[in-house]
Amino acid sequence: MNPAAENPPRPQPRATRSIIIVDDNESVTRALRLTLGKAGYSVRAFEAGLAALRHAAQERPDAVIVDIHLPDINGLVLTQRLRDLLGPETPLIILSGDTSMETLNSLPHVGATYFFPKPVRSAQLIERLQEWVE
Repeated sequence: MNPAAENPPRPQPRATRSIIIVDDNESVTRALRLTLGKAGYSVRAFEAGLAALRHAAQERPDAVIVDIHLPDINGLVLTQRLRDLLGPETPLIILSGDTSMETLNSLPHVGATYFFPKPVRSAQLIERLQEWVE
């Protein structure tokens, strides 16, 4: 008898994927934290961009969700700095109510992976995150 056939290897548990949320709207942050947490992600939320940038430099996230209008730095500038820091593979998702053509046209230039308008459909966000970070 083959002992390996009797005891097949167990699948290794999937490492928890980390997501940073940068949004100064507490209700948006709370809803995203709850939704993403239920989907199995480890979530760290920041109200200001520079604190999120410092955190990303110390603990590299698997993805970042960024609002455009932040109290300390423009979310597009933050996205560009995150792209420089994290490289081309990390998904950087813009989540904003600002759907102006100026904003939308600037997204490729700052290295944004995707744009979701607010209010976001949680199922669609989770589906896209699973595609990018799994």
